[in-house]
Amino acid sequence: MNAPVRSRLQVTLSAPPPPPPGFRPFTVADVPALAALMWDAYRGTPDEADVRDVQGGVREIHLTMAGEYGTFLPDASFVADHDGRPVGGALVTLYRDIPLLAFLFTAPSHAGRGLGQGLVQAVMHALAAQGHDVLTLAVTRRNRRARRLYDRLGFIETA
Repeated sequence: MNAPVRSRLQVTLSAPPPPPPGFRPFTVADVPALAALMWDAYRGTPDEADVRDVQGGVREIHLTMAGEYGTFLPDASFVADHDGRPVGGALVTLYRDIPLLAFLFTAPSHAGRGLGQGLVQAVMHALAAQGHDVLTLAVTRRNRRARRLYDRLGFIETA
């Protein structure tokens, strides 16, 4: 199977607004729920092969925390909860000294409710407060839904 073609996007963090309520910092206790959620969110998308199954979600989150994609920034990574259960997650690393949104995913059952946007706003706000001035990410070119979200948030393609 061919690897998906990805674009690198970047946004400047000049005084991002605070996120709406309902987003909290990531904790290690979130890993099992977020792994299942990651698989549920990626299944049927152009990025499905990146995760493959629930255990793949566990693997990707552990690799992220272990520094595979840069130094993990737990204080800039967030979870969206609904009725006491995670329904979205954003995991951030410091890759080559630049913050990277390594993973962003929301439960399909909660799609279209602004959770992805809120999670990215929480990340942007936290990073700006820590003195960072940009946030980067890589997005699969065929993932139109994600690209629309990032466009709305002011990301521009850099590569």
